[in-house]
Amino acid sequence: MKIAKVILEDFRAFKGKVVIPLDDFTAFIGKNDQGKSSILEAIDIFLNDGKGVVKTNHEDINVHARAEGKNSFKIGIVFKNFPQELIIDERYPTNLKNEFLLNEDELLEVWKTFTFSGRLKVVTTIACIHPVNDNFLKDLLRKKRRELQQFVNDNSILCSNRNINAILRESIRKFYKQKDGNLKLEKIEIQVDAEDAKAIWEKLKNYLPIYGLFHSDRKNLDQDAEIQDPLKIAVERIFKDDEEIKEQLLKIAEKVENQIKSIAESTIQQFKKLAKQETKIEPDIPSAVDLKWKDVYKGIGFKTDDGVPLNKRGSGFRRLVLLSFFISEKEKRKEESTFHVIYAIEEPETSLHPDLQRILLDSLLGLANSDIYQVLITTHSPSFIRLLPTDSIKYIEKENNSVSVAIFDENILSKIIQNLGIMPTIGKVIWCVEGETDEKFLININQNIPELKEIIDLSVYINSGVLAFNIMGGSQLKNHIDRHIFRNTNAIEFHLYDRDEDEKYKNEIEKVKQRKDGSNGLLTKKREIENYIPQKLIETELNIILGNISDWDNADIPKLVANKKGIKEKDAKKLLCGKVAQKITKSHLEELNAWEEIKNWFEIVKGMCNKVI
Repeated sequence: MKIAKVILEDFRAFKGKVVIPLDDFTAFIGKNDQGKSSILEAIDIFLNDGKGVVKTNHEDINVHARAEGKNSFKIGIVFKNFPQELIIDERYPTNLKNEFLLNEDELLEVWKTFTFSGRLKVVTTIACIHPVNDNFLKDLLRKKRRELQQFVNDNSILCSNRNINAILRESIRKFYKQKDGNLKLEKIEIQVDAEDAKAIWEKLKNYLPIYGLFHSDRKNLDQDAEIQDPLKIAVERIFKDDEEIKEQLLKIAEKVENQIKSIAESTIQQFKKLAKQETKIEPDIPSAVDLKWKDVYKGIGFKTDDGVPLNKRGSGFRRLVLLSFFISEKEKRKEESTFHVIYAIEEPETSLHPDLQRILLDSLLGLANSDIYQVLITTHSPSFIRLLPTDSIKYIEKENNSVSVAIFDENILSKIIQNLGIMPTIGKVIWCVEGETDEKFLININQNIPELKEIIDLSVYINSGVLAFNIMGGSQLKNHIDRHIFRNTNAIEFHLYDRDEDEKYKNEIEKVKQRKDGSNGLLTKKREIENYIPQKLIETELNIILGNISDWDNADIPKLVANKKGIKEKDAKKLLCGKVAQKITKSHLEELNAWEEIKNWFEIVKGMCNKVI
């Protein structure tokens, strides 16, 4: 099983309920002490039952929740990629859907509530869309076999096998559906670590992913988690995935069990002779399948020169070992495995040269692209963040005494730049236009036409410093391009100029396009920027009649408006590109056969900004 979501409630910095979606590769970024590590540690607490890297205590309850008198926190995990068929009791196969153990998204949603009252109490529940026609049906999964059999007998329910719980439950649900006309479904939480439902959770635990958490902080203890865990995970995977080993261990366990039973039986017989009373006594031997073979190897680890434990070596040396482990995993990954492994690494770039950081990230991405691995990392390193796929980024931010988790978008980009000091690899994008009214027109249509704003929100990129407009001025434009003023400033340029009647800037655009730095340029297909405003809109907004204009694309619109309004052409341009441009819609541009052209302008600039990130 892989993790689709983690849900934290009153855990450490997470006040209230916070939902955190995960992908096959997820990078949590944000400033220090924002809650990045807490997400990885919450998963460790959940999946490893507090026996992993992280131990829990009452201080894990959110401080503001504690002030309100709360004494518990909750960790929920929503699983995907679970087996379509599994054994949850006896040897009869069933599935989670038939047992109504899936949530509204048809995923497995499991919660653990950690309550500190005297001593720690942990309750495990499954949140699912479940039949609730009455209390008996609501608690069906918690019923013992004799209770199920009794209900079947009392209600004369046909059942093909009354010795298998799954079949009994299926027959009872059919009975309710016929009796009530339908099953009444609600989202409820079913406790699965108590009563008869405990067997269900014990079986489901066998399908949980292996989770390895690698901390960045080093304590240099003899059983240092970061050094021990790669091999421990390998041991656990071997015992889970190698059928031949499992079969051999089962035979060994059965042979030992038989000898233990023989000794126990002999002891019991002697007890009965000495006690001279009828007292039930029998051996309590754990099932062979429940034996934790991996614990035999819990002291496993590496040693280096002269027997020095690896955890006593320098941090760079230790990280090289970890890097080697992940490269090895990538090269020998087994796509046919039936279980999943999750690697969670805090600040993977720590103590690694930039070249090795790239190799490590490549290995982790390679693992995440396979069917069986999931990789989670945290970082606040500006140089490492630049290497990450943007769709993997989850931005963690603490505000108003709580933490929020946001997926990457333009607003998040602005926060990353401002809060983490991520400066562009390329300095910025310069959008070069002839005059101030051209800039005003472009910003107005971008901010007021949602379809353009979805391509790129200019205000976000301008505010973050990634994008800037540059007013070229008609008389200086050729000189500016010939001198290439922004050469060697780490900036790239997009030039957009009016076509005019004579295409006077065509040669300049070609000069820009011939540069080898990623710059680009275009002439408008219409005469000038004002020709992209429809006639009816101008007449309505400015309360004028322009009359019959046969060739709108080539007409001198500012001059026509200036004559009608009795104003200067430069003032007409300000009106057109300001007040009127704010009212332009996608439909207006489609009527002018200009939508695809203008959309292309913004797509080009967005692509150039992506190079900057």
